[in-house]
Amino acid sequence: MTTEVRELHDSARQVLGGIDLAADEQATWPLIADLGWLMISTPEDMGGLGMGLAGACALHMELGRRLATIPFLPATLAIEAICLGDLPGREAWLERLTAGSDYVAAPLAESALHLLPGDKELAGTAVAVQSADRASHVMVWTSSGDCVALVALDRPGVRIHARPTWDTTRRLFEVEFAGAVLDDALVLARGPAAQALARRLATVRDFALAAEAAGGAAALLDLTVEYLQTRQQFGRPLALFQALKHRCADLKALTEGAQALLQDSLAKLGDYPGGIAQAELAGRAAKQLACSAYASVTEESLQLHGGIGMTSEHVCHLFLKRAMLNEHLGRSQESCSSDLAKAFLECS
Repeated sequence: MTTEVRELHDSARQVLGGIDLAADEQATWPLIADLGWLMISTPEDMGGLGMGLAGACALHMELGRRLATIPFLPATLAIEAICLGDLPGREAWLERLTAGSDYVAAPLAESALHLLPGDKELAGTAVAVQSADRASHVMVWTSSGDCVALVALDRPGVRIHARPTWDTTRRLFEVEFAGAVLDDALVLARGPAAQALARRLATVRDFALAAEAAGGAAALLDLTVEYLQTRQQFGRPLALFQALKHRCADLKALTEGAQALLQDSLAKLGDYPGGIAQAELAGRAAKQLACSAYASVTEESLQLHGGIGMTSEHVCHLFLKRAMLNEHLGRSQESCSSDLAKAFLECS
């Protein structure tokens, strides 16, 4: 982590530490827009801060610690796509999106989308589209990667369906496309250029989810250790019991390992000799480890909190439900594990 990114990380923690866990989306969105966080990875020559994916992941980590409800990840994916795509009026789009006055959503999970014959109409369903009801457009790419485009949500053939989930810290929707005609002026890329862009966006999404999971796991472990230090049993703080110490030490090793892999992968991102293929694999490894660590920490923390942790009102449940959902966003854990296993076998 560079000095610049570390300073951003510390500043974000200080700012977000002053708001509640899972704070209201409408109240938090203006704050992150005013701080300029939406332009964190936008290149400097396009009016952004130019801190790249490492800077964005520092913010995702801190937002994960606070269980932020804002659609920061889909917003940054859309901005990334516009920066790299071929869109008329790109400067005006970036100005609106980075200022927070407009919001373009994006699917947070793999979606089955395809072009109908003629390559002018889009069909299928984009899933896990966060806060789609307050977006003007949605940024999508087809399953084959042959097209990346913005689609206006008020366009004929586009329908939005709310999909409540166990995790209440995100509002997710499905966006159904029933032969929605694409606007040529809003197509970001087609053909090989679209395939390269779609792969990059999927990799950015994996890294961001890994950062959020690593942040959430670390935050809940801190809360758990604090609880064990104050809760007494048989006249002694629970933190003095050796068995509980060992369990917390194991969880600390998990969270530190996930953060270390994430930071190492981000540091090497521009130097991979294998290009996008190796970057994809690094993103999958970071996501697989961070999300599995998050799930383990939430399950263990629930038990370490004892009876109070079992109550649905306790914050442990917010972290647990968030961790369970994160495993299903981006590339699936099974897909990540399979790809990593194949890569290891090829290297052996």
